[in-house]
Amino acid sequence: MTKVWMKLNSSELKINDKMIMMDTAPFMSNDNTYIPLRYLSEGIGAEVTWNDTTKEVEVKAGSSVLKFWIGKDYMEANGVRQDIGAQVYINKDGRTVVPLRFITELLGWTVTWNQADNSITLTQAMK
Repeated sequence: MTKVWMKLNSSELKINDKMIMMDTAPFMSNDNTYIPLRYLSEGIGAEVTWNDTTKEVEVKAGSSVLKFWIGKDYMEANGVRQDIGAQVYINKDGRTVVPLRFITELLGWTVTWNQADNSITLTQAMK
């Protein structure tokens, strides 16, 4: 099982037992939690590439290929378009941020919100 822990407005990202410091913290905007795509993706072993011409981010995770476009509220998962409920954008730190719940649930992750400390735990059973 893979377990990811993060907290709103905190630069700490814990993947299993490894702590990573991000330069962009997860945050809330219009009732959506946004996370920096690269940190989460690379933290779980995915490969991330950026195409500046098309403003596209591609994430390869195992046999899955995900594509995101800046300013769009949809993505592609293995060639199939999926609405993600909110726009992908580049934040003030120059990081691509994506709405967390839609993407993780599309990939089969379970999202648990802890109201007491504003933390988020993602879990994914081994495939």
